[in-house]
Amino acid sequence: MKKDAEKVLNQLGLTMSSAINLYLKMIVHEKGIPFDLKLGKPEPQKKTAKPKTDDFDDELDSLDFDSSDSIKKAIQKL
Repeated sequence: MKKDAEKVLNQLGLTMSSAINLYLKMIVHEKGIPFDLKLGKPEPQKKTAKPKTDDFDDELDSLDFDSSDSIKKAIQKL
């Protein structure tokens, strides 16, 4: 699983360390896990078009990860 995650993160221009730091900052900001934890059958997800990699990379580069709003935006993009 770690190798698969690293492949995805590399495609996003993130290291495992930066992704974990981003996640930890969101935990502090939200004062909890920054997503819903649910039991049961998940609902089917709507398919959406993925952003172009270049556009996504540019947007991530423009984010300031010291800002909680920027951290939220980055996680929502993931």
